[in-house]
Amino acid sequence: MPGHPVLTDALLAAALGPEAKPDLQARSPRFFHRELYERLTRAHWASPYLLWAGPIAVCLVFGTAAYAPGQLALRVAGGWLVWTFVEYWLHRGFFHLAPTTPARQVTSFIVHRHHHVAPGDRERLVATPLYSGGLALLLFGVYGLLAGPDARWPLLAGTLLGYLAYEWVHYLAHHRRPRTALGRALRRRHLRHHFGDRATDFGISSPLWDLVFRTYSKKHAREDMPDRACPP
Repeated sequence: MPGHPVLTDALLAAALGPEAKPDLQARSPRFFHRELYERLTRAHWASPYLLWAGPIAVCLVFGTAAYAPGQLALRVAGGWLVWTFVEYWLHRGFFHLAPTTPARQVTSFIVHRHHHVAPGDRERLVATPLYSGGLALLLFGVYGLLAGPDARWPLLAGTLLGYLAYEWVHYLAHHRRPRTALGRALRRRHLRHHFGDRATDFGISSPLWDLVFRTYSKKHAREDMPDRACPP
């Protein structure tokens, strides 16, 4: 498919050819010819925290007006729990969609496989504002329909807090050495997914749903896994 009017030859070669081994120093290829489209696929690693701090505060203000502290906390925790489920199923069911056709091969590379090839690419580590914003609006609508206009605010706050925790754990896994036992355990699990078995350990911020759906790997981390997955 060379000479595609929208997609670059570099993307098509990477997506349709034999998958390259992970390169901790590499950047993922350019996806689109048009600069605007290309920029929409990249984001600074700190952008989620800057983007969502304000909306989380607004959601908590609306939640505080509707609920007592205990009720508010339960709904925030419920929204966080929902996020762990969304995170797991997006990673397992969408990001690792079987690339059975050329179109699926290209789509899966754009969506996620590029991260396995170039895990050190900081600009494609976190979700873009367009992606995370669309998902937040979708969940906000679902919460409103299923839980009501008052509950949707603390539920969304919890979901967004869970999302930011996910992004932070993912960043630490690839670019830092976590100092806590929990952080090191989560990092080992994620690197095991990258450098061991991609059919296991889909949860990044929590192993809960891997345990529920039996995709939790009991294998020890391989000795040849990098001490630090990517450059700091």
